[in-house]
Amino acid sequence: MAQPDPKQGEREYYARVGDAEIKRAFGKPFTDRKCEWDLGNITAIFHLLGEPPARVAELGCGVGWLSIMLARRGFDVVGVDISPDAIAAGRQQRDALNLPRLDFQVADYESLEAEDASFDAAIFFSSLHHAEDEAGALRNAYRILKPDGMLIAFEPGSGHGGTESSRKAVEEFGVHEKDMPIAKIISLGQQAGFRRHLRLPEPWDFLRTIYRPSYRKATSSCDLRNRFRLGVLRAFRRFFFQREDQSFVVLWK
Repeated sequence: MAQPDPKQGEREYYARVGDAEIKRAFGKPFTDRKCEWDLGNITAIFHLLGEPPARVAELGCGVGWLSIMLARRGFDVVGVDISPDAIAAGRQQRDALNLPRLDFQVADYESLEAEDASFDAAIFFSSLHHAEDEAGALRNAYRILKPDGMLIAFEPGSGHGGTESSRKAVEEFGVHEKDMPIAKIISLGQQAGFRRHLRLPEPWDFLRTIYRPSYRKATSSCDLRNRFRLGVLRAFRRFFFQREDQSFVVLWK
């Protein structure tokens, strides 16, 4: 008797959510309720990658909106996702934008058949928590990276699997929605062979403490300056006392 496929939910997700959800996904980051979070973190990715050229793998790319942004910046990008419908949509968008530096592949990032040491960087952008075997995913990321290659992981952290939206997604679509704390990523990364890591604050969290809509409530220029100083103090506090759910991690091979 054939064993049930534990990744069937991920394979079929985009086929089941339909065209409207695929269209919304292509509109990211602007159609995302976390738009400011996405934009700040994408900026961090561009800073960490530096100037092109470089070869980048996005692992668990969905329809590929971030892969498209990276390719438009000038990077050679391979976007990988287990969903054939997501990759088909990504390829259609790639061709419409004429992005020859971008390749989309239907593949499982836990067992990706890419050459060893063939990428300068790899990215999990809110995708590792969908893994069946996250340890295997990190081992594979390590394998495909060149020496001193970099893995960037933005994940939702502890408590994600118990949220109402996660429980609903699991019940409706049979997908994985796991907690993925930074400490776990670091531990599994070290077991995979990564030699160095750095936990960094999410840029969004800094930006929102300084660039605040509440400035409009200030009653004077002096009040504005005081509000700004308070925002700077809050930003420093967040830097020195990082909360895990407001941080991401970078690991180097």
